[in-house]
Amino acid sequence: MPLEIKLPEGPPRTGLFDLLASPGLTMSVRPEKRNVGKSTDRARGRVLLIADDDQTRFVEAVTARGINVVGVANGAAALVSLQRSRPHLVVANPSARGLRIRELAKTLAQSDDGIPLVLAGSHPATVEIRHAALLEGAFDYFELPLEFELLIERTQQLVLLRQRIDRLRADADLDSLTGLANRRRFRVALAREVERWRRYRVPCALLMLDIDHLKRINDQFGHPMGDVVIRQIAQTLKDVSRDNDTAARLGGEEFALLLAGVDVEKAAAAAERLRTVLSGRRVDGVGVVTVSMGVAACPESATSERALYSASDSALYVSKNSGRDRVSVAPPLQEKLPGV
Repeated sequence: MPLEIKLPEGPPRTGLFDLLASPGLTMSVRPEKRNVGKSTDRARGRVLLIADDDQTRFVEAVTARGINVVGVANGAAALVSLQRSRPHLVVANPSARGLRIRELAKTLAQSDDGIPLVLAGSHPATVEIRHAALLEGAFDYFELPLEFELLIERTQQLVLLRQRIDRLRADADLDSLTGLANRRRFRVALAREVERWRRYRVPCALLMLDIDHLKRINDQFGHPMGDVVIRQIAQTLKDVSRDNDTAARLGGEEFALLLAGVDVEKAAAAAERLRTVLSGRRVDGVGVVTVSMGVAACPESATSERALYSASDSALYVSKNSGRDRVSVAPPLQEKLPGV
């Protein structure tokens, strides 16, 4: 029989891990709080804690190791919290409300980052329980408070391992000139965000942008100055993007900004603000540089990654064919885009 945790009012408990969901067996953590770590430095390790009551001791111990607890959630909110916080590790109390361990472990394993899951609760950490935790997809189970120090050591170990893997992957995932995501990493992120909409109805939007007249800049000022322009555009994209957004250089003068959890209206407004910022920043030795942009959103403009990319790209060409230095928005599904 599958081992899973259900809400207290759900069907009778019969699995081995149901023992861990019994009343009174808690991790000593408080109801849901977010952003419990004060630092927002992206270089720091990040842990998502899923539990129901006071988490102060865990937060303090982990923070002392230079790791942020970037989100705390009950089981029902865990999957959404994962997308927002992008943790290196998830630590979960099996008794958290609505937590289904197998579903959570499967989601983490299938994520781009392969995020590890560690379970911790008050039930004795017998061989049987630890074996069950491994079968469910977790990396381990710790008995609290008896094994609290072991939990902290394991947390630091797994976070450092994930950070090392991230650094190695960055060499293959980043554009060498700008440090933005490259085309391969962008495609993975696009597929992830469209899948989020299919599963959880969380919208996303794609902004495509081209530097206007980059060839003319290269011809007039030289390719080194063209690279300076490209890097300045890239830096602005980094500055405006959130942790769960993806800024990418797709090649040459073409960039993309994938916005998570944003509908078409907010994306269009963000694109116009971005265009204004970019055109207002002079490039030393070159002057004013403008961009043309196209905006499309899922589900308003498309419901597949290929269609979303095509819709945004078509909107970009409307901007380029209409005089450049402007934003064009893809039409709703089944409507024809003018000027294409």
